[in-house]
Amino acid sequence: HMFSRNRFAVPAKHDPIYGMTDLATPTTPVPVTILSGFLGAGKTTLLERILKDPQGTRYGVLVNDFGAINIDAELIVETGADQVSLANGCICCTIRDDLVEAIGNLLDAVPPPEHLVIETSGVSRPVAVADAVEDPTLAGRVSLDAVFCLVDAAGFRDLDYASTELAIEQVCGADMAVINKCDIASDQDIANVETTLRGPLPKLRVLRTRYAEVPREVLFGPGRPAPMRTKPEATGHEHDHDHEHDHEHDHGAEFEAWSWRTEAPRDRARFREAVRALPESLLRAKGVLRFADRPSERAVFQLVGKRHTLSAESGTAPATSQLVAIGRHGAFDAEPLTEIFDACRATG
Repeated sequence: HMFSRNRFAVPAKHDPIYGMTDLATPTTPVPVTILSGFLGAGKTTLLERILKDPQGTRYGVLVNDFGAINIDAELIVETGADQVSLANGCICCTIRDDLVEAIGNLLDAVPPPEHLVIETSGVSRPVAVADAVEDPTLAGRVSLDAVFCLVDAAGFRDLDYASTELAIEQVCGADMAVINKCDIASDQDIANVETTLRGPLPKLRVLRTRYAEVPREVLFGPGRPAPMRTKPEATGHEHDHDHEHDHEHDHGAEFEAWSWRTEAPRDRARFREAVRALPESLLRAKGVLRFADRPSERAVFQLVGKRHTLSAESGTAPATSQLVAIGRHGAFDAEPLTEIFDACRATG
């Protein structure tokens, strides 16, 4: 195990069945992304991509050994025994003993990181790492944003029985499986991996990649929806005044984004029903909403892979509820998504 506290119980709000939770306490914690996966799956390559192009975000990174990360010398501004500070504001630290303590130390940095990324060892289980993020001593300071498990599509078939079992267990503790190295794996290899993983996890969200190229919108959540158009486009139909929706391609031919907005308050129970009806082809979604039962509350909806949450966030309730989602191009239809959330309008 990668840290000394050997706890495996998962708190209720990160239930293994990944049902929607409803967190009532408004907080503004630092989000945490966990990168897991078996040895050689591509975790370090993905982490390198994040650090080389942080896109204005100040990351704090915890790894087992940052010596394995190819950090360009010109980016390094300071080096300590267990820490490297980069010119782009990111900080890399090694995990020596207790992960909980390491997270706390990283949060105490000046200035503090805006997002934490934890790369697990190739033989560790992400559930234990997620448990550390939920430690009571870190309450209100960090929140688990997403757990990704990378899988080597080309090398999976060569794992022995024990290694295969561990790789499957790692995926079971993640929100989404990133099937990597699809450029050197055969179609049959890729199909076999997905079939094996979907045996115990029939609703598993899967993202096929090469060179660990995972879009930032999938890793860290989609950005704000595009500004509401004042006029509908000339498409031969009119939009309902209650909402506007966009169906746009933000990632070329590979990914597409969908967004929805309305000024009418939503019904919380109907919204939960709508979430249960979402297609499994959606990889990630985020929304800021206003519900009729607590109209002054700023409610935030997050979906990443098979897990989704609904929580209260500090700040005023939005005048306009908005949702944005991302998935593979052609994997979902915009019109049914719009109809699902239009039907959540509160009555009376």
